[in-house]
Amino acid sequence: MEILEIEVTGKKALTLPWEEVQVMPIGDVQLGAHGVAEDRLRESIKWAVDQGNVYFIGMGDYIDVLSPSNRAAFQSAKLYDSARELMADAARGLTDRFLDLVDGTAGRWLGILEGHHYFEFDDGTTSDTVIAQRLTTTFLGTCAFVRMSFVRKNRTSMKCTIWAHHGAGNGLTPHSPLTRLYHVMHMFDADIYLMGHQTKRPVVKVPRLYMAEKPPYRIIARNKVLAGTGGYMEGYNEGSRVSGRAQGSYVEKALLAPSSLGSVLLKIRPVHDGNSGDRIDINVEI
Repeated sequence: MEILEIEVTGKKALTLPWEEVQVMPIGDVQLGAHGVAEDRLRESIKWAVDQGNVYFIGMGDYIDVLSPSNRAAFQSAKLYDSARELMADAARGLTDRFLDLVDGTAGRWLGILEGHHYFEFDDGTTSDTVIAQRLTTTFLGTCAFVRMSFVRKNRTSMKCTIWAHHGAGNGLTPHSPLTRLYHVMHMFDADIYLMGHQTKRPVVKVPRLYMAEKPPYRIIARNKVLAGTGGYMEGYNEGSRVSGRAQGSYVEKALLAPSSLGSVLLKIRPVHDGNSGDRIDINVEI
């Protein structure tokens, strides 16, 4: 598990002494597979870049090469070096295509998680670590705590912690990621819990009550946010064909739920209130 703290210098707003920051998780693109909504991803990225206050966090599965079982088969296969290099070139091409889709976002990523689908190059790097390097951000591995520290001019600060994991398992219901995240919430203390993998976008706020640290003592309510982060690969496509015959994707074959295309958008706003104390307000757009 990786642990990272990022300082966000807040600018004074019209009605609040702190500026709202937005975070858009990006993952489960699976570029290279049939049915990737590339135009939708490009539009989402352009909108976010134009806003100026949006940060990103990578949730894994940026390209579709290779799954864990595919990597095991590829590594054990008796292939010529030329065949392996041809596969590596294809992975580099897909990595470049993903970076083109997120053009203009370098320096605005909180980190890049590793997914299930990636390619391992001979020098020990992977398509995921290359993406992190090219976007000038931290490679977060499997799971991470990312803490955002909002700093005011007088150097007082408020912190918001994100727990993020690419995800595991699946479920038939639209809210299935929340079941796993609800259990995670009792193991790791954070403000926001994010999980990809299932290509679903359920969101729930779970209220928690605390006792104030200083007098006058009072009850302080603070929401924890649980969210599935969606994706950009469609599960069902008309006219899908394999080897020239009609045949759907693995989603269609397994009768899985259709994908929820797009990302969630986290709106994180630090608030300084002399009466009730400092707090972090978190809202989510789906």
